[in-house]
Amino acid sequence: MRITIIALMLLSNLSAFSQNIELMGGLNSNNFFDIKKNEGHYNSSYNSDYGYEIMIGAESRNDGSLTYRITLGFEKYGGELTASDGALGGGYTTNAKVDKSVFSLGLYPLNFRIKNKIDLNVGLEFSGLIHEKVDGTSSGWSMGSPQWSYDLNEKYERYSSNTYFGIRCRIAYDFNISDKMVISPQYSYYFGLLNEFDEFPETTKSMRHYFCIGLERKI
Repeated sequence: MRITIIALMLLSNLSAFSQNIELMGGLNSNNFFDIKKNEGHYNSSYNSDYGYEIMIGAESRNDGSLTYRITLGFEKYGGELTASDGALGGGYTTNAKVDKSVFSLGLYPLNFRIKNKIDLNVGLEFSGLIHEKVDGTSSGWSMGSPQWSYDLNEKYERYSSNTYFGIRCRIAYDFNISDKMVISPQYSYYFGLLNEFDEFPETTKSMRHYFCIGLERKI
């Protein structure tokens, strides 16, 4: 909620301090991952999935160079996971397909412009969960007890984390279609630093590839 309030405040003032406004949209490819994979009795595997993103951005340019860039966006992404852990006396496994909707705020302090055509941006992206859809089960066994299995929606009120944070890098090429309008094919990459889920597997993070088209107006 705090991220949403801050983002809406920035959105209401973008035109007051920005020189360029850009509307962007496109596809993403999400890959869940964790560094803990195959450590001890723990094991995990993930399948990627596709989603989409809609975003508005504002940036300032002085003498042909970028001084700042801010983005606000809505995004859907997801994937499939299988993770298990346990010991000699028992074990448990989670199988799930997860789809998320998030609201994001991006701040880019490192910005470069090459030959007045190519933009390179490196920044931080903060996201807040709007909605999740989880289909899956948690199952397991323990010595001397029968096997058990639960639907994740029945076991957890909320499976995903509420907030996310990561590094995002962007490269775009500008095609001028008029004195005021620019079309920009662009690629960006997000590397998550916070965990995607509050429940097992808690160490899962996200990396995402974006392929978008931007329509930019010079103010």
